[in-house]
Amino acid sequence: MTLAVAQILAHPGFLKLELMRRGLRVEGDSLAALPGTPRFGATGHALFGSAGDLDLELPRGTFATVPIEPRLVERSPYRLVHDGDVWAVTADAADAPRTRVKVVPPSSFFAQRTAESGVPFGQIGTVHGPYLALSPTNRCQFLATSDRCRFCGVGQKVAAHDALPVDDIVEAVRVARAEHDVNMVHLSVGWLGTDDGGVQVLEPYIAAIKRHFDILVAVDALPPKDDGWIDRTYGMGADAISYNLELWDPALFAQICPGPARVIGRERFLEALGYATTVFPSGGVNCHLIVGLEPLASTRAGMEALARMGVVPVLPVYRPFKGRDLRADGDVARFEPTLEELRDLYRDLHRAVRREKLGLGLVRDLATVTTPVEARLFSGPEGLFRRLGHRLSGTRFGRRTSARLSDLRRALRVREVGLLDP
Repeated sequence: MTLAVAQILAHPGFLKLELMRRGLRVEGDSLAALPGTPRFGATGHALFGSAGDLDLELPRGTFATVPIEPRLVERSPYRLVHDGDVWAVTADAADAPRTRVKVVPPSSFFAQRTAESGVPFGQIGTVHGPYLALSPTNRCQFLATSDRCRFCGVGQKVAAHDALPVDDIVEAVRVARAEHDVNMVHLSVGWLGTDDGGVQVLEPYIAAIKRHFDILVAVDALPPKDDGWIDRTYGMGADAISYNLELWDPALFAQICPGPARVIGRERFLEALGYATTVFPSGGVNCHLIVGLEPLASTRAGMEALARMGVVPVLPVYRPFKGRDLRADGDVARFEPTLEELRDLYRDLHRAVRREKLGLGLVRDLATVTTPVEARLFSGPEGLFRRLGHRLSGTRFGRRTSARLSDLRRALRVREVGLLDP
């Protein structure tokens, strides 16, 4: 059954999906009234993340990072309107209701530079509400070759830089936390051509962040050559690890992610993910599958397979990165799921992670994707009932994971054995 506009606007889950994939028009007086200056690819924020994003808080405390760049959203039926300080999202339909939202002012994070190296924070990271992602180096050996991942926008407008001073990253965390309720830092690294998958470069940053803050650290890297590096990654202080396959279909994975497919291989991704689930706590291993770059049946098959492995599937809906629409390329197929199909996919995601009893506290605060926690919004009474059950039983499904408890688990499990010493 096709969802009516009123149903979409009344449901934070549907509304987040629609706004993230179709964008939001902000025009005339509403554009002029936005706090800060709209960032349509002209400032540091756009250099790291998608150009022209706006952070909103929807009903039920649902965070959404929404494209507003005019040329990307000109066909969107959704508009942001305001009456004084009150903001709302509505649609073009004559009888469309208004859903009150909070416009999150642009973070001062993007207006600052690191004290030691003078690099704009917007070139090394992004912050959206409680979500903070940092990349201490933007180098990746795939970037300047035909092996480059087709959707990647890193390096096109920003000069490559070597690993930044540790103090710069610590400073970035401190600045972000002064303004935002950041509970986890996501550190990412590209392909550096080393057996460790790049995590050794991240080790001093992880140690410094853990030393200065009571905070969780997640690592987004490519799978290492040997499983011993996965043990090392956990031992150095990482609380969660992502090895993002991006596409489940083997042929499309090779087409869209040629470097990872050729150098690492799909089977190594799956081996590394499986082994990581024996090292990290439940919910501490996740893998992104991009929705919209392959048939939905393939994404669903991957989601189910990952959940059975003990890996948390994270399903971001594809949207142009830095204004570049990959699907405009003639040799990249377009797979445009309907909102109803997405509803069913996320409903099944919620059921899969519940069936496998996967912890979700480490993937709850992602404004840029619909998280497995938010997938309960598509499960109707079933999802609401289970949410109540988790509260009554005291389980940690979807709740924030404590950094101190995570560090205690590590202290009890990890011992120095000279692992992979030269």
